[in-house]
Amino acid sequence: MKRKLKKQSKVVIIAIITTLLLVLIATSILIWKTKNQNENVNETKITLIDNLDIEVFSEINNLDLIKDIKNGEITSEKEHIDTNTLGKQEIEIIYLDDNSEEKEYTFTINIVDTEKPTITFDKELITTVGNDINLLKGVSAKDNYTKDIKVSIDGDYDFNKVGEYTIYYTAKDSSNNKTKEEAILIVKEKSNDTNNEKPPVVSNNSNEFTTSKGFKGYTKNGITYIDGILIANKTYGLPQSYGPGLTKETQAAINSMAAAAATDGINIYCQSGFRSFETQQRLYNNYSSRDGAEAADIYSARPGHSEHQSGLACDLCSKDNSACINSGFDNSNEAKWLSNNAYKFGLILRYPEGKTNETGYKFESWHYRYVGTELATKLYNNGNWITLEDYFGITSKYK
Repeated sequence: MKRKLKKQSKVVIIAIITTLLLVLIATSILIWKTKNQNENVNETKITLIDNLDIEVFSEINNLDLIKDIKNGEITSEKEHIDTNTLGKQEIEIIYLDDNSEEKEYTFTINIVDTEKPTITFDKELITTVGNDINLLKGVSAKDNYTKDIKVSIDGDYDFNKVGEYTIYYTAKDSSNNKTKEEAILIVKEKSNDTNNEKPPVVSNNSNEFTTSKGFKGYTKNGITYIDGILIANKTYGLPQSYGPGLTKETQAAINSMAAAAATDGINIYCQSGFRSFETQQRLYNNYSSRDGAEAADIYSARPGHSEHQSGLACDLCSKDNSACINSGFDNSNEAKWLSNNAYKFGLILRYPEGKTNETGYKFESWHYRYVGTELATKLYNNGNWITLEDYFGITSKYK
């Protein structure tokens, strides 16, 4: 009986000890959890803005990226972030935690480009059957990040068949942002009267005539006008005494155009405007003595036949380009800008490329003539320049 009681006492003692140990362990766990919870409650928490993809060239600073901070204080000063280069960038923020200890917080942003290029183009292009035109002439693209954007063209069209065709201009930048624009190409029947060599029809009054394309013209005091436009070329000359200087309309147009060009970063000025009969005579004689009359006739007007004497023409140059009144100007940014914009100010590219058989002169990317905005827009022809000779149906040949 005594042995049995002794055995039961041992079991009770063990149970008590076990219970005490379990209570001790539970208490320790509870204390540990409570301590951790208190620590978590006091932990500094920084919340960033929702989108860390930052557009290239954005104006943003490091503190703009912090949405909120709890149990702490940002001590970093406001600093501008360089967003000029695409890619990932680490940002470091200094803050004081709840115990006033200085700490660092680092995160990553991504500089991206999501803006599509813009395409400048004419929505409608017109030509005649068999007349292939450069559909990309005058078309350009700009982008906020990529400097040189190429424009491609696609669509089904046939220059040899009358009809309206839908074409598409596409531009893609270095971030694969793509723009696609739609334009219409209209191919018309050729006019039956396309012979520029046909001589004018002269009326009973010898000073009046009608051109091969039906325009009325007349000559007064040795000066020829067709549809109100003064003509000075190899066929139609000017009197030796004629010399108004650069006309007010021409000067005003050049000034307005130069101001508009400057806003696009293009600096142009009139290098050579009005020239008297005598000045042209001296220039032409020098050229013909050096290169021969036949060669000089392609790039220099004989005295009395120069548009410069009319006071309506100007050779344009750039302050930023050493090439001036020579072929080095042809592919410059200034020449391209002029070709695409001069018509808006009433000025025309007088001697376009590939039109020597019409004008009598080689391509001159710098020579512009004032005719007024209405006619200039027609001759611009969506970037495929038409000459005065072709438009009016006249020749340009020395007699």
